[in-house]
Amino acid sequence: MAIIKLSRLLQLAAEILAYAYSALIAGYLILRLIFWDRLWPVALAGTLVPWIFFPIFLLPILAFFIIKKRWFAIVSSVACLWLLGWLHLTYFSPQPSPMSGEPSIKVLSLNCGWYKTSSENLAELIQQEQPDIILLQEIVLKHTQRAFVWLKASYPYQFGQPPSAILSKYPIQSSEIIHLAGHREVQHRSVIQINRQDVVVYNISITSPWIRPHKVLPFLTVPAYEYAERSAEIKDLVGRLQQETLPVIAAGDFNMTDQSQDYHNLSAVMRDAFRTAGVGFGFNWPNGFNLTLLRDNFKGEFKFTLVRIDYIWYSRHWGSRSAKVLPATGSEHLPMGAELILSK
Repeated sequence: MAIIKLSRLLQLAAEILAYAYSALIAGYLILRLIFWDRLWPVALAGTLVPWIFFPIFLLPILAFFIIKKRWFAIVSSVACLWLLGWLHLTYFSPQPSPMSGEPSIKVLSLNCGWYKTSSENLAELIQQEQPDIILLQEIVLKHTQRAFVWLKASYPYQFGQPPSAILSKYPIQSSEIIHLAGHREVQHRSVIQINRQDVVVYNISITSPWIRPHKVLPFLTVPAYEYAERSAEIKDLVGRLQQETLPVIAAGDFNMTDQSQDYHNLSAVMRDAFRTAGVGFGFNWPNGFNLTLLRDNFKGEFKFTLVRIDYIWYSRHWGSRSAKVLPATGSEHLPMGAELILSK
Protein backbone atom coordinates (compact mmCIF):
# COMPACT_ATOMS: atom_id res chain seq x y z
CA MET A 1 0.00 0.00 0.00
CA ALA A 2 2.81 2.42 0.91
CA ILE A 3 4.53 1.68 -2.40
CA ILE A 4 1.30 2.44 -4.31
CA LYS A 5 0.89 5.76 -2.48
CA LEU A 6 4.51 6.67 -3.16
CA SER A 7 4.03 5.84 -6.84
CA ARG A 8 0.95 8.03 -7.04
CA LEU A 9 2.74 10.90 -5.29
CA LEU A 10 5.63 10.55 -7.75
CA GLN A 11 3.23 10.58 -10.68
CA LEU A 12 1.41 13.63 -9.30
CA ALA A 13 4.69 15.51 -8.72
CA ALA A 14 5.87 14.64 -12.24
CA GLU A 15 2.59 15.86 -13.73
CA ILE A 16 2.74 19.15 -11.83
CA LEU A 17 6.36 19.77 -12.86
CA ALA A 18 5.82 18.79 -16.49
CA TYR A 19 2.60 20.80 -16.92
CA ALA A 20 3.99 23.84 -15.09
CA TYR A 21 7.18 23.83 -17.17
CA SER A 22 5.23 23.36 -20.40
CA ALA A 23 2.93 26.25 -19.47
CA LEU A 24 5.91 28.50 -18.72
CA ILE A 25 7.59 27.69 -22.04
CA ALA A 26 4.34 28.20 -23.96
CA GLY A 27 3.79 31.50 -22.14
CA TYR A 28 7.33 32.64 -22.91
CA LEU A 29 6.97 31.85 -26.62
CA ILE A 30 3.60 33.63 -26.85
CA LEU A 31 4.83 36.73 -24.99
CA ARG A 32 8.01 36.77 -27.06
CA LEU A 33 5.96 36.66 -30.24
CA ILE A 34 3.78 39.57 -29.07
CA PHE A 35 6.15 41.76 -27.04
CA TRP A 36 9.71 40.36 -27.34
CA ASP A 37 12.10 42.58 -25.37
CA ARG A 38 9.49 45.22 -24.62
CA LEU A 39 8.75 43.14 -21.51
CA TRP A 40 11.81 42.73 -19.31
CA PRO A 41 10.86 39.24 -18.01
CA VAL A 42 10.76 38.07 -21.64
CA ALA A 43 14.11 39.75 -22.32
CA LEU A 44 15.64 38.12 -19.24
CA ALA A 45 14.28 34.69 -20.18
CA GLY A 46 15.73 35.17 -23.66
CA THR A 47 19.24 35.42 -22.21
CA LEU A 48 18.79 31.88 -20.87
CA VAL A 49 17.94 30.37 -24.26
CA PRO A 50 18.72 27.61 -25.19
CA TRP A 51 19.18 26.49 -21.56
CA ILE A 52 15.50 26.94 -20.70
CA PHE A 53 14.56 24.69 -23.64
CA PHE A 54 16.75 21.70 -22.75
CA PRO A 55 14.30 20.20 -20.18
CA ILE A 56 11.91 19.65 -23.11
CA PHE A 57 13.94 16.53 -23.89
CA LEU A 58 12.89 15.08 -20.53
CA LEU A 59 9.17 15.49 -21.13
CA PRO A 60 8.63 12.39 -23.34
CA ILE A 61 10.43 10.26 -20.73
CA LEU A 62 8.13 11.57 -18.00
CA ALA A 63 5.12 11.15 -20.28
CA PHE A 64 5.85 7.53 -21.22
CA PHE A 65 7.15 6.13 -17.95
CA ILE A 66 5.64 8.19 -15.13
CA ILE A 67 2.71 10.37 -16.20
CA LYS A 68 1.48 7.78 -18.73
CA LYS A 69 -0.67 10.20 -20.72
CA ARG A 70 -0.63 9.37 -24.42
CA TRP A 71 -1.62 12.85 -25.60
CA PHE A 72 1.13 14.47 -23.55
CA ALA A 73 3.66 11.95 -24.84
CA ILE A 74 2.77 12.84 -28.43
CA VAL A 75 2.84 16.60 -27.86
CA SER A 76 6.15 16.47 -25.96
CA SER A 77 7.72 14.24 -28.62
CA VAL A 78 6.73 16.73 -31.32
CA ALA A 79 8.23 19.51 -29.19
CA CYS A 80 11.49 17.55 -28.96
CA LEU A 81 11.62 17.15 -32.74
CA TRP A 82 10.98 20.87 -33.16
CA LEU A 83 13.73 21.70 -30.69
CA LEU A 84 16.22 19.38 -32.40
CA GLY A 85 15.44 20.94 -35.77
CA TRP A 86 15.76 24.48 -34.43
CA LEU A 87 19.07 23.76 -32.67
CA HIS A 88 20.47 22.11 -35.79
CA LEU A 89 19.47 24.92 -38.14
CA THR A 90 20.48 27.71 -35.77
CA TYR A 91 23.70 26.47 -34.22
CA PHE A 92 24.98 23.38 -36.02
CA SER A 93 24.58 24.21 -39.71
CA PRO A 94 27.44 26.58 -40.54
CA GLN A 95 27.48 28.13 -43.98
CA PRO A 96 31.01 29.46 -44.47
CA SER A 97 31.57 31.73 -47.43
CA PRO A 98 32.37 29.94 -50.69
CA MET A 99 34.28 33.01 -51.87
CA SER A 100 37.95 32.68 -52.67
CA GLY A 101 40.54 35.32 -53.24
CA GLU A 102 42.26 38.09 -51.38
CA PRO A 103 42.44 39.85 -49.09
CA SER A 104 41.64 37.33 -46.39
CA ILE A 105 42.18 38.55 -42.83
CA LYS A 106 42.01 37.10 -39.35
CA VAL A 107 40.25 39.14 -36.67
CA LEU A 108 40.56 38.60 -32.93
CA SER A 109 38.39 40.24 -30.29
CA LEU A 110 38.89 39.98 -26.54
CA ASN A 111 37.52 41.66 -23.45
CA CYS A 112 40.62 41.40 -21.24
CA GLY A 113 38.66 41.83 -18.01
CA TRP A 114 41.00 44.54 -16.75
CA TYR A 115 43.83 42.95 -14.77
CA LYS A 116 42.56 39.39 -15.17
CA THR A 117 44.40 38.92 -18.47
CA SER A 118 48.13 39.16 -17.94
CA SER A 119 50.34 40.72 -20.59
CA GLU A 120 52.08 37.37 -20.97
CA ASN A 121 48.81 35.53 -21.67
CA LEU A 122 47.65 38.23 -24.07
CA ALA A 123 50.90 38.19 -26.05
CA GLU A 124 50.96 34.39 -26.09
CA LEU A 125 47.43 34.19 -27.49
CA ILE A 126 48.16 36.73 -30.21
CA GLN A 127 51.44 35.08 -31.20
CA GLN A 128 49.69 31.72 -31.36
CA GLU A 129 46.71 32.89 -33.44
CA GLN A 130 48.55 35.46 -35.57
CA PRO A 131 45.49 37.64 -36.30
CA ASP A 132 45.77 40.61 -38.65
CA ILE A 133 43.53 42.92 -36.62
CA ILE A 134 43.09 42.77 -32.84
CA LEU A 135 40.30 44.53 -30.97
CA LEU A 136 40.70 44.71 -27.21
CA GLN A 137 38.35 45.93 -24.50
CA GLU A 138 38.88 46.52 -20.77
CA ILE A 139 42.63 46.81 -21.04
CA VAL A 140 44.84 48.43 -18.39
CA LEU A 141 48.01 50.49 -18.54
CA LYS A 142 50.21 47.43 -18.01
CA HIS A 143 48.93 45.94 -21.28
CA THR A 144 50.06 49.01 -23.22
CA GLN A 145 53.40 49.15 -21.42
CA ARG A 146 54.23 45.48 -21.81
CA ALA A 147 52.19 43.39 -24.28
CA PHE A 148 51.80 46.22 -26.79
CA VAL A 149 55.54 46.87 -26.70
CA TRP A 150 56.37 43.19 -27.16
CA LEU A 151 54.00 43.02 -30.13
CA LYS A 152 55.12 46.27 -31.75
CA ALA A 153 57.29 44.56 -34.36
CA SER A 154 54.42 42.40 -35.61
CA TYR A 155 51.71 45.01 -35.02
CA PRO A 156 53.29 48.38 -35.74
CA TYR A 157 49.94 50.14 -36.03
CA GLN A 158 48.33 50.65 -32.63
CA PHE A 159 45.57 52.98 -31.51
CA GLY A 160 43.96 53.52 -28.16
CA GLN A 161 44.65 53.45 -24.49
CA PRO A 162 42.80 52.02 -21.50
CA PRO A 163 40.06 50.90 -21.61
CA SER A 164 40.28 49.77 -25.27
CA ALA A 165 42.64 49.57 -28.22
CA ILE A 166 43.17 48.30 -31.77
CA LEU A 167 46.36 46.59 -32.96
CA SER A 168 46.87 46.02 -36.68
CA LYS A 169 49.37 44.65 -39.15
CA TYR A 170 47.87 47.05 -41.69
CA PRO A 171 48.14 50.86 -41.64
CA ILE A 172 45.54 52.65 -39.54
CA GLN A 173 44.61 55.63 -41.68
CA SER A 174 42.47 57.41 -39.09
CA SER A 175 40.86 56.74 -35.72
CA GLU A 176 38.37 58.39 -33.41
CA ILE A 177 36.88 57.69 -30.01
CA ILE A 178 33.09 57.60 -29.95
CA HIS A 179 30.49 57.23 -27.21
CA LEU A 180 27.41 55.47 -28.54
CA ALA A 181 24.20 57.15 -27.39
CA GLY A 182 26.36 59.52 -25.33
CA HIS A 183 27.00 56.86 -22.71
CA ARG A 184 30.21 56.38 -20.76
CA GLU A 185 31.45 53.28 -22.59
CA VAL A 186 34.34 53.96 -25.00
CA GLN A 187 34.21 52.74 -28.59
CA HIS A 188 36.56 53.26 -31.52
CA ARG A 189 35.98 53.84 -35.20
CA SER A 190 39.09 53.36 -37.32
CA VAL A 191 39.83 53.25 -41.03
CA ILE A 192 42.41 50.60 -41.87
CA GLN A 193 43.95 50.17 -45.31
CA ILE A 194 44.12 46.52 -46.32
CA ASN A 195 45.85 45.92 -49.64
CA ARG A 196 44.89 49.38 -50.90
CA GLN A 197 41.29 48.94 -49.74
CA ASP A 198 40.02 51.17 -46.93
CA VAL A 199 38.04 49.23 -44.32
CA VAL A 200 36.08 50.67 -41.39
CA VAL A 201 36.65 48.87 -38.08
CA TYR A 202 34.54 49.47 -34.98
CA ASN A 203 35.91 48.36 -31.60
CA ILE A 204 32.82 47.98 -29.42
CA SER A 205 32.15 47.82 -25.68
CA ILE A 206 28.44 48.10 -24.90
CA THR A 207 26.98 48.94 -21.49
CA SER A 208 26.05 45.78 -19.64
CA PRO A 209 22.44 45.16 -18.59
CA TRP A 210 21.87 44.03 -15.04
CA ILE A 211 19.20 43.21 -12.50
CA ARG A 212 18.66 46.29 -10.36
CA PRO A 213 16.05 47.39 -7.77
CA HIS A 214 13.07 49.08 -9.40
CA LYS A 215 10.43 50.99 -7.40
CA VAL A 216 6.96 50.15 -8.68
CA LEU A 217 5.12 51.72 -5.75
CA PRO A 218 6.24 54.11 -2.99
CA PHE A 219 6.36 51.15 -0.61
CA LEU A 220 7.35 48.37 -3.04
CA THR A 221 10.71 47.77 -4.72
CA VAL A 222 11.27 44.74 -6.93
CA PRO A 223 14.28 43.52 -8.96
CA ALA A 224 14.04 44.28 -12.67
CA TYR A 225 16.19 43.48 -15.69
CA GLU A 226 17.39 46.81 -17.10
CA TYR A 227 18.87 46.99 -20.60
CA ALA A 228 17.69 50.38 -21.96
CA GLU A 229 21.25 51.76 -22.15
CA ARG A 230 22.40 48.78 -24.19
CA SER A 231 19.47 49.13 -26.58
CA ALA A 232 20.15 52.84 -27.06
CA GLU A 233 23.80 52.14 -27.88
CA ILE A 234 22.89 49.37 -30.34
CA LYS A 235 20.39 51.69 -32.00
CA ASP A 236 23.06 54.38 -32.34
CA LEU A 237 25.52 51.84 -33.75
CA VAL A 238 22.99 50.55 -36.28
CA GLY A 239 22.38 54.12 -37.45
CA ARG A 240 26.11 54.68 -37.92
CA LEU A 241 26.57 51.39 -39.76
CA GLN A 242 23.75 52.21 -42.15
CA GLN A 243 25.64 55.34 -43.21
CA GLU A 244 28.91 53.52 -43.93
CA THR A 245 29.81 52.97 -47.59
CA LEU A 246 33.11 51.16 -47.07
CA PRO A 247 33.47 47.52 -45.97
CA VAL A 248 32.89 47.32 -42.21
CA ILE A 249 33.97 45.07 -39.35
CA ALA A 250 32.49 45.61 -35.88
CA ALA A 251 33.73 43.47 -33.03
CA GLY A 252 33.85 43.49 -29.27
CA ASP A 253 31.80 43.01 -26.14
CA PHE A 254 28.15 43.63 -27.05
CA ASN A 255 26.68 42.35 -23.76
CA MET A 256 23.73 40.68 -25.47
CA THR A 257 22.80 37.16 -26.54
CA ASP A 258 21.69 36.08 -29.98
CA GLN A 259 18.09 35.77 -28.75
CA SER A 260 17.76 39.45 -27.85
CA GLN A 261 15.91 42.01 -29.93
CA ASP A 262 19.07 44.13 -29.97
CA TYR A 263 20.86 41.25 -31.71
CA HIS A 264 18.02 41.04 -34.22
CA ASN A 265 18.24 44.78 -34.95
CA LEU A 266 22.00 44.62 -35.49
CA SER A 267 21.75 41.50 -37.64
CA ALA A 268 19.51 43.45 -40.02
CA VAL A 269 22.54 45.47 -41.16
CA MET A 270 25.49 43.20 -40.31
CA ARG A 271 26.31 39.49 -40.30
CA ASP A 272 27.47 37.49 -37.31
CA ALA A 273 30.70 35.66 -38.21
CA PHE A 274 30.17 32.87 -35.67
CA ARG A 275 26.53 32.31 -36.58
CA THR A 276 27.60 32.09 -40.23
CA ALA A 277 30.74 29.97 -40.05
CA GLY A 278 31.06 28.70 -36.47
CA VAL A 279 29.79 25.41 -35.06
CA GLY A 280 27.90 25.12 -31.79
CA PHE A 281 26.64 27.71 -29.35
CA GLY A 282 29.90 29.63 -29.07
CA PHE A 283 29.40 30.31 -25.36
CA ASN A 284 32.22 32.55 -24.12
CA TRP A 285 31.06 34.02 -20.79
CA PRO A 286 31.42 33.82 -17.75
CA ASN A 287 34.66 31.83 -17.80
CA GLY A 288 36.44 32.19 -14.46
CA PHE A 289 33.77 34.45 -12.96
CA ASN A 290 34.52 35.08 -9.28
CA LEU A 291 31.45 34.10 -7.29
CA THR A 292 30.78 35.14 -3.70
CA LEU A 293 27.58 34.12 -1.93
CA LEU A 294 26.05 34.33 1.53
CA ARG A 295 28.20 37.17 2.84
CA ASP A 296 31.54 35.59 2.00
CA ASN A 297 30.57 32.17 3.41
CA PHE A 298 31.06 30.73 -0.07
CA LYS A 299 33.67 31.80 -2.55
CA GLY A 300 34.44 30.14 -5.82
CA GLU A 301 35.22 30.50 -9.48
CA PHE A 302 32.51 29.84 -12.04
CA LYS A 303 34.18 28.33 -15.12
CA PHE A 304 31.13 27.09 -16.98
CA THR A 305 30.29 29.41 -19.88
CA LEU A 306 26.57 30.07 -20.30
CA VAL A 307 26.12 32.62 -23.09
CA ARG A 308 27.86 34.32 -26.00
CA ILE A 309 28.08 38.08 -25.61
CA ASP A 310 31.18 38.86 -27.71
CA TYR A 311 30.85 39.07 -31.48
CA ILE A 312 32.66 39.71 -34.73
CA TRP A 313 30.26 41.30 -37.21
CA TYR A 314 30.88 42.11 -40.87
CA SER A 315 29.09 43.99 -43.64
CA ARG A 316 27.83 42.52 -46.92
CA HIS A 317 31.21 43.25 -48.50
CA TRP A 318 32.72 40.33 -46.60
CA GLY A 319 32.30 36.62 -46.27
CA SER A 320 33.18 34.48 -43.26
CA ARG A 321 35.46 31.48 -43.83
CA SER A 322 35.63 30.38 -40.20
CA ALA A 323 34.88 31.52 -36.67
CA LYS A 324 35.65 30.02 -33.28
CA VAL A 325 35.97 30.58 -29.56
CA LEU A 326 39.63 30.79 -28.57
CA PRO A 327 41.47 29.55 -25.43
CA ALA A 328 41.10 31.37 -22.11
CA THR A 329 43.49 34.13 -21.11
CA GLY A 330 42.34 34.68 -17.52
CA SER A 331 39.48 37.01 -18.41
CA GLU A 332 35.83 36.17 -17.76
CA HIS A 333 35.41 36.45 -21.53
CA LEU A 334 36.83 33.86 -23.91
CA PRO A 335 38.33 35.45 -27.04
CA MET A 336 36.53 35.28 -30.38
CA GLY A 337 38.32 34.76 -33.67
CA ALA A 338 37.18 34.83 -37.29
CA GLU A 339 38.66 34.68 -40.76
CA LEU A 340 36.99 37.05 -43.18
CA ILE A 341 37.43 37.45 -46.90
CA LEU A 342 36.69 40.63 -48.82
CA SER A 343 34.60 40.12 -51.94
CA LYS A 344 35.86 41.65 -55.17
